[in-house]
Amino acid sequence: MAELTTNQKIASASAVLILASILGHILSLGKEVLAANYFGIAGVMDAFYAAATLPNLVNNVILSTFSAIFIPIFIKHTLKNKEEANRIASILTNYLFLFLLAIAILLFVFAPWIIRYGFHGFKPETMILAIKILRIVCFSLILTGLIGIMTGILNAYKHFAWPAFSQMLITIVTVLFILFFVKQWGVFVLVYGLLAGLILQFLFLIPITKKKGYRHYFDFNLKHSALKGMLSLSLIFFIAILASQLNVVVDKIMASYLDQGSIAALGYAGKLVQVPLIIFSSSVATAVFPFFSSQVTEGKIEEMKDTLANSIRMSGFVFIPTTVMLVILAKPIIQLLFQRGVFTQEATNLTSIIFICYSFQLLFYAVGIILTRIFLAFQDVMILLKLTIVSVIMNAILNFIFIKIINPPAAGLALSTSAIYFIIMMLELFILKKKMIFLHGKYILDGLIKISVSSIVMGLGVFLMLSLCLNRIDSSSIINQIIRLCVAGIAGIIIFTGFSFLFRIKEINKLGKMIYNKNGIHKL
Repeated sequence: MAELTTNQKIASASAVLILASILGHILSLGKEVLAANYFGIAGVMDAFYAAATLPNLVNNVILSTFSAIFIPIFIKHTLKNKEEANRIASILTNYLFLFLLAIAILLFVFAPWIIRYGFHGFKPETMILAIKILRIVCFSLILTGLIGIMTGILNAYKHFAWPAFSQMLITIVTVLFILFFVKQWGVFVLVYGLLAGLILQFLFLIPITKKKGYRHYFDFNLKHSALKGMLSLSLIFFIAILASQLNVVVDKIMASYLDQGSIAALGYAGKLVQVPLIIFSSSVATAVFPFFSSQVTEGKIEEMKDTLANSIRMSGFVFIPTTVMLVILAKPIIQLLFQRGVFTQEATNLTSIIFICYSFQLLFYAVGIILTRIFLAFQDVMILLKLTIVSVIMNAILNFIFIKIINPPAAGLALSTSAIYFIIMMLELFILKKKMIFLHGKYILDGLIKISVSSIVMGLGVFLMLSLCLNRIDSSSIINQIIRLCVAGIAGIIIFTGFSFLFRIKEINKLGKMIYNKNGIHKL
């Protein structure tokens, strides 16, 4: 059987991750629908999202640092000595476990102070509930950390399938907990479901990691030569990621001073906009990172630039029309998914406006995360640290401006997030050009212009079809809501596909090959 090219391997890995993301997000949307039905945007959901803020921050910081610094070095040592690479991974795992355990204990002990001073705008009953939730959910840090390590190891071996699909176990368990225990446990079903799902995922990945060749050593030797450079890079990247996550914390703290339900509405809208982001951009970024690292290590810079240019154009092909579609269909989507039970029309109005403001970030986030992988492949983490500091400062400034001029104010926080991703993306492109890494700009711009024109025409078609459906199809039943969305959405897809062929946008053929590359999927 012929050896797959680098682009074919990336496409195959991306297809696996995209498929896993689609299935995972179908389940995740089901979970959010159930949560919205039982809890709406009431204070209990504000408490849950507030309590999860700090554990999520720690997880994102630690695991992003681990995968970004670890994968290139692990790949380099695996090519030379697999057992030595395993020993390096073991040392990092052992210390990371102890660190996460210490963090979990600190969060448990200081939970009252964290909530009282971090979310001072909460009502007393919401604050008490958030403290209780934080004291339970903080221990998810340990499980999430260990799962993240195994995922990083498997991805370094260019194995993506089982780590991606295993994430569904958390959602499945949480849904079951909601269905059977919501009356007894209330909002705590979300907490217990998370912990039980993480335990199941952890147990599932252990034998797979061993089968792929990983052997764990209880080694605590920090003097290992490979660790010195890794730790120095990790410290810089750790600070950069920590600073970037402060944006999320600042948004939620500011939202706690707004009307009740603002944090919950931001949470629902934020999770929903993450669906296309994680399905495509995170999947592609995860898939290309090991290849970027290999290309840089082997000096294949031109090949890397081709891969990067194609990734940016594909991001535009997916996210420009997606943004247009989501802006037009935001309210019907929120109404269909969440408006039932205690999730009212007012909650739909607030969440849909926030969702629109979040949707503007799609392309900027997708391109930014791919460009970040280039800097990581070159291990140029100081650039990322400087960009992160800029994003934190700009986020604080734009938050204050937008919550004053945007109504509702919570939507201003979402719009600020989208603006920050645009600013950072432009700065990354400027820095790469300054470093003489030219990204085939004419090739990229030509594709994005054709995609934008096709998307505008598509948007007009979707708007007209939605208006026609509103006049002729009663929206009181769920079936009619689904029909209305499907008719408008399918019309948009047909129009965009037709204009893509008319303008000879090559990404439409590439996307089909990426998704249906059965040979590559089978190998992965």
